[in-house]
This record gives sequence, structure tokens and C-alpha cells, in this order.
Amino acid sequence: MELDLIEYDLDKDTKVALEQAIGNFMLKSQAKLVVLTDDGGRILAYQANPKTEDYQTEFAASIMSGMFLAAMEMSKMLKMEEPDLLQFEGKSMDVIVKYIKPRFLLGILVGKSVSIGTVRLFLRELAQNLESVLANIKKVPVKTVKIDAATLEEKLSKIIGGML
Repeated sequence: MELDLIEYDLDKDTKVALEQAIGNFMLKSQAKLVVLTDDGGRILAYQANPKTEDYQTEFAASIMSGMFLAAMEMSKMLKMEEPDLLQFEGKSMDVIVKYIKPRFLLGILVGKSVSIGTVRLFLRELAQNLESVLANIKKVPVKTVKIDAATLEEKLSKIIGGML
């Protein structure tokens, strides 16, 4: 089993384009957090209002990625069409996770006082903008880790077992 740990080569123009698109969306939608990740939960860009700690954003991005990938697996198991968008409603906030081609996710936290229909309307425009910016992004392999499944399971059990 190989795990590819990938980063993306974001030149200055790409970073600026991503930040501007996310910033414009935040202004229009009144979102609390907008985070763009790859499908593994690694953050490419984010903005939060009010400002959050980096670890909180990383944790939220990982959970959103996990939710979306779990929904994709469930849809495969049930022989359904893969999801394009997930929405989770909480007591004070809503969470939206949107698939962005070719393999990215956009996670959004928005307060309950904001119309979710309005957010989804602005989200269509943002998704199109992000897809055009990310269409030519280059992957840069950071490193490849070769490990067999049994060893990986053992190491994860030690880590998770130590946290409980």
C-alpha cells in the first residue's frame, strides 16, 4: 500500500485568485468560514470571520473531508449517483461541503440567520470560479510512504487507542 502525500504548486497569481474568490463569496454570503481543501482535507486556502485558530480550521477541514468521502462511499455502496454537495444543519450553524473539480472540496460554515438558499446561489458562482482557477493546478508529490495494510492498522490503533 502506498500513501501519496500531495501538495499543490500554488503560484502567487493562483493564491490571489483563490483568496479573492473566497473573500467575495464571504462578503455576499455572510459565511463564518470558507475552506478550500483537496479531497484528503489538506488546506489550499481559507478565510474565517471571526478569525479562527489554524488548528480549528484544519480540524474542521478534516471533518468536512471525511463527511464528504463517507457520503461518496455510501453512494457507491447503494449504487447511487455520487454527491456533489452535502448539507448538515446544526442548531446555530449550517455546514455545506461542495465538490470542486478536479478533486477539491469547499467547506462552508454559515450562521442560521442567513438564508441557505442565498448561500447556495452564490456558491454556484464561486464553484465555477474555483474550477477555472484550479483546472491547471500542478500536483507536487511531497513523499510516498510505502506500508502494508496490517502495519498501518496497527499504528492507527496505537494512535487512536492512546487518545481514548
